[in-house]
Amino acid sequence: MKYLILPIIFLITSCANYLSTHKEEALIYQFKEYKTFYKTPPEANYLNPTLWNTIKKARANSKASEFTSTLSKFPNEIIQITDYKETISNKTGCLLVSGNNSKKTPVDYYLFYKQKNDRWVIEDVTVKYFFDGAERFLKEAVCDEDKRAQLWLKFIEHKQ
Repeated sequence: MKYLILPIIFLITSCANYLSTHKEEALIYQFKEYKTFYKTPPEANYLNPTLWNTIKKARANSKASEFTSTLSKFPNEIIQITDYKETISNKTGCLLVSGNNSKKTPVDYYLFYKQKNDRWVIEDVTVKYFFDGAERFLKEAVCDEDKRAQLWLKFIEHKQ
């Protein structure tokens, strides 16, 4: 009997360690998993229905404007992830994914998540390009777009 308890304790300890280690990185794992389902039926499960409809329309009209072209490439415009930062608070979270597109242009995705039925769903996405050597200014994942704008202004003021 005591030999049976040892493997069970090991299994419980391993699972608890895995969950505590990866809880802080839940959003980046979710994002990478989502990327594998690009343009397949399960892709819709990773996005709220309004965002999913917007992305589908953007893909159908990708040549109509720069905005639709940008959104139509999400989430696979970033072909090489160079860094990420995430923040989770209760049932919401933010993920900042930095990387490069196929033209080697630095690109950031700002993703806002909500937890629904024990899984993370992307509620909103903003895409930011860094042309002509512009520096990335965020050092953390910031959900609020107004706060990101304030941080950018502070960054610009500090550089002058």
